Amino acid sequence: MKILLSNDDGVFATGIRALAAELSKTHEIYVSAPDSERSAVSRAMTLFDPIRARKTTIKGSPEIPAYAVSGTPVDCVRLALGNLFPNPDLVVSGINHGPNLGTDVLYSGTVAAAHEAALLGYQSIAVSCASYEAEYAETAARVASIAVDYVAEHPMAFGTLLNVNVPSVPFEELKGVKIVPLSIQQYALEFVEREDPMGRTYYWAPRGCTTCSDGMDVDDRWVREGYVTLTPLTYDITHTSRLEDMQAEHWDWTKRL
Repeated sequence: MKILLSNDDGVFATGIRALAAELSKTHEIYVSAPDSERSAVSRAMTLFDPIRARKTTIKGSPEIPAYAVSGTPVDCVRLALGNLFPNPDLVVSGINHGPNLGTDVLYSGTVAAAHEAALLGYQSIAVSCASYEAEYAETAARVASIAVDYVAEHPMAFGTLLNVNVPSVPFEELKGVKIVPLSIQQYALEFVEREDPMGRTYYWAPRGCTTCSDGMDVDDRWVREGYVTLTPLTYDITHTSRLEDMQAEHWDWTKRL
């Protein structure tokens, strides 16, 4: 198959290079990824500045054609599908340095890249490893290869991507696979406040989050316990039950306009 790769850690990141090396053993690989890290930009698009794409390669046998793109992960996917590498059979985003569990998927540029492909009608997968240093990226790459085979045989519905998270352990130490929903995470809120040499206050985004997933059948818990997690994600965030409740309520919105 022809497979397009992207990510949010950048075209020169360890994760995407491990992914390219693994998938190129059996597939034709192309890469369109940011020219530098674009983590946590979610579905941002570049609208008011030009986007530049610089040709490069990822070393291998054979070398893999790639573009280092000045835009966001969503830009990378759209530019590739529209101009650089049209009509791949499948799009894989990753391997992300760090997990994309629970509400991470709302912020992740890696997940957004795969989601953009899904919204454009392509089969797509987002792959993340639990280590921010991308330790054991080869483990995640081998799991990604299995996920590619699965999606090829079991296509996802329009707008749906497969979100894959892999523990940071040697491949032989993976305990298994869990097909589970997302967890709920609460990110730290208080920013770190500092003062620059001119006496002006500035802030750093806080790190860390809490989760209540202990004992629950959700992605965060199982990755921590050594399992690969698979979660299908879609674009429709409508709260259907609340929608139905509102439709049944005797609240006359029209009279209040």
